[in-house]
Amino acid sequence: MKSNIGLVTRNQEIAEDLKSNLPGFDITIYRSIESIHRESDSAFFVDYEEVADSDSTQFYLSRLRKKILDVPVILVLRVSTVAELDATWFFDDFILYPFRKGETPARLTRILGVQAEDDDEISIGQLRINMKEYAVYLDNEKIELTYKEFELLRLFILNRGTVFSRKDVLSRIWGMEYIGGTRTVDVHIRRLRSKLGDDFNSIIETVRNVGYKCRD
Repeated sequence: MKSNIGLVTRNQEIAEDLKSNLPGFDITIYRSIESIHRESDSAFFVDYEEVADSDSTQFYLSRLRKKILDVPVILVLRVSTVAELDATWFFDDFILYPFRKGETPARLTRILGVQAEDDDEISIGQLRINMKEYAVYLDNEKIELTYKEFELLRLFILNRGTVFSRKDVLSRIWGMEYIGGTRTVDVHIRRLRSKLGDDFNSIIETVRNVGYKCRD
């Protein structure tokens, strides 16, 4: 059975080119975020031109992320719009259009390979994180985390070695529309630390004057 890939665009040429470049996948075309069904697609390609302009991109992708949660997003850019790309936006990778032969399946395979870890149960020391069940176990005892606490832990676990500033974390977990300050991140980190104790400290490091990271 073929996996399904979503494409957000009104450009028929992009739709046809993506289909021809991904013969092993079924492609579903969406004209709006409202018509998307998260459970149907393994990944999403989003035509950057649908966003209208770079100032509204983060808001658009934030709405999309809330709809699809952890499903990976690949932005489709033109050479003329590459300079507008912002690493803080809610996307996992980008690709240039027109597509180059072999690049589209290669990027998709890579991103789905990374994402596959998200479906597994990851163990670090006495800590087990079940990504499917949104459950965390310490010494086989379930730890009750809020949704935001779990998302924080997962962000660090799936990006080991990457240093996130408080602003980065706030943008990724709370979204662009959140009006609170970065102190919110520290409050949630402290709550995680109190629930996981020494195991949290052995996994998540405080990077002084910057933010936090998960040890490699």
